[in-house]
Amino acid sequence: MKDVIKAVTILVIGGTIYTVSQADIVDNFSKDTGLSQKEAEQYVENITEDDLASFDEIGSDFISEGQDLVDLAAEIDCVNYEYEWESSTLTCYEGKSQVKRIGNSEITLGRSYKLLDTEEATEDDISLVIKNIDRFNVDLKLDVVTAMLDPPDIVEMKNMNSYNKALLQAALDSD
Repeated sequence: MKDVIKAVTILVIGGTIYTVSQADIVDNFSKDTGLSQKEAEQYVENITEDDLASFDEIGSDFISEGQDLVDLAAEIDCVNYEYEWESSTLTCYEGKSQVKRIGNSEITLGRSYKLLDTEEATEDDISLVIKNIDRFNVDLKLDVVTAMLDPPDIVEMKNMNSYNKALLQAALDSD
């Protein structure tokens, strides 16, 4: 017989209380990541209280990191320097554009997360965060990201985003 996850998570978004089961989070996480049900369950079960943060904190971190990347993109000098991440398939100008794109993607995602911590937050705001998570996870496949970050770090970033997406989708589905 399959083990049943019995934990329940309570989210308060915009004054609305959402009750979601850990099983729904695992199902959504598995669908989003392509992990097996068992792998998804192990990942979700290994998330501790210390790993969790408020939507405002998550949003602030994304905005800060995104702004750092936008600032970095502005400093990339394709005329006078050659960068380690440049290659025959990734020019300096394309890399600079991609760094700016992912920075802006992070800022957009961060702002949408911060909306969830307001009294006015709606289900449309939850859907917007989910959409922005999807966009950011696609941006994590950009050549400049794969050139600058180790594959396990990229996978973990995607998994953290997918966990939050799974949680928010479970909240939307709980109505």
